[in-house]
Amino acid sequence: MKISIDLDGTLWAKADFFCEFMRAMQARGHQVGILTGHAHASAVEDMARLYAAGFPIPDFYFGRTPEYIPLNGAHFKSMIIKREGIDLHFDDYDYDNADTIKLFADLGQEERIARLKAQQPIKKL
Repeated sequence: MKISIDLDGTLWAKADFFCEFMRAMQARGHQVGILTGHAHASAVEDMARLYAAGFPIPDFYFGRTPEYIPLNGAHFKSMIIKREGIDLHFDDYDYDNADTIKLFADLGQEERIARLKAQQPIKKL
């Protein structure tokens, strides 16, 4: 399987779970990586923060490219899910943003997304 995880409101909100989940899934041969609304230019900073928090190295990282920055993140994430053949994506739908919820459904990727209840990080990392 190819599995992606959103950062804000998802991975960072449930860091302990996703750290263990990534390790377990990668150990079983699955590809697990990051699909975030952060600008792609944030990759180095995001990867450093993951490393500092003890996460395994993601198999891939997709951050929003410049042409997608003005748009709701669901546009970029839906395109990547389809283009990269991601089987399962974990996301909080931009903290339960009504526009994001509608866009994921309209763009046809909703069936590949495991929606988490939006929340702030449980503990400071």
